[in-house]
Amino acid sequence: MADLKEIRGTRVEKLDTNPTTPGYNGQLFYNTASNNYKVNRAGTVADGAWSSGGTLNTARGNAHASGTQTAGLFSGGDPVHAVTELYDGSAWTETADMNTGRAQTFFSNSSPQTDFIAASGTSTSITGVVESWNGTSWTETTDVNTGTRNGSSFGESSTAMVKTGGYGGASYSTSAELWNGTSWTEVAEVSGARFVSRGGAGTSTAGIIAGDYPTGTTDAVETWDGTSWTEVSEINTGRSGIGFSGTQTTALAHGGGVGAPQAAQVLTESWNGTSWTELSDLSQASQSGCGAGSNTSGLHMGGYSPPNLSTTEEWTVPDAVTTTITAS
Repeated sequence: MADLKEIRGTRVEKLDTNPTTPGYNGQLFYNTASNNYKVNRAGTVADGAWSSGGTLNTARGNAHASGTQTAGLFSGGDPVHAVTELYDGSAWTETADMNTGRAQTFFSNSSPQTDFIAASGTSTSITGVVESWNGTSWTETTDVNTGTRNGSSFGESSTAMVKTGGYGGASYSTSAELWNGTSWTEVAEVSGARFVSRGGAGTSTAGIIAGDYPTGTTDAVETWDGTSWTEVSEINTGRSGIGFSGTQTTALAHGGGVGAPQAAQVLTESWNGTSWTELSDLSQASQSGCGAGSNTSGLHMGGYSPPNLSTTEEWTVPDAVTTTITAS
């Protein structure tokens, strides 16, 4: 019988440790330490897992966040805070406070750490105040048209964001507003009123929102194309206060609350533009926490269990996954 060298022109590589990156998908090698043949492949989002990150200086939920796993931002939150913290991939450092402390805010969670906007929310009451962050300080800018709290939002910078739904003090809202860096413009309404949804990811022209409080449809998901909203496949477990990482077509939804009163969840689901898949759970149940980063390198920060949480968890997809070949 022909061996691998005769078939492929090469011998099976012998290694004493598993490689951390795949030479190619389906890389075959022999591990001399374990005396096993193994196959190495590139990691996928399904291989991802959560691990503990740095601890926030101030525990809180219903805050706003953005950035990446190694350069994150976390600001505001319940009870009403003006505190802003920056993450370097290891530890959180307090920096300049917001001008108006608030919670349950709309925010551009796909923004970099140095180019962010926070809009509306709750201070002493519902406010329309908007502030932009340049990496060093906060600057007040044009108020939203209609002040609300605890809806969904997404955006890529301090000059590009979409704000949707929330509670206006008398009713739940279906309104949506688009920010262009100068002014807020009312755009097409979402299909259903959302409160305490908070889940959202993407850009001002390609976004996704999911979830709601039990007064509405908790598993509803809608996408935004810059002009209109489209209902898409529902999330597997309907919930509110979801942390989101990623983009419109590669989203990661983590944590959230189920029922009334809310019960914090550890659930993580990924979205591939067509359907939702359950993945590895968070270590700490968290409702109304925040997400940032991507579906392969993300963050979940703060939230409630209760009590308020100061935990940070990091989502990582390995570069390589090794499988041992067993004889049948």
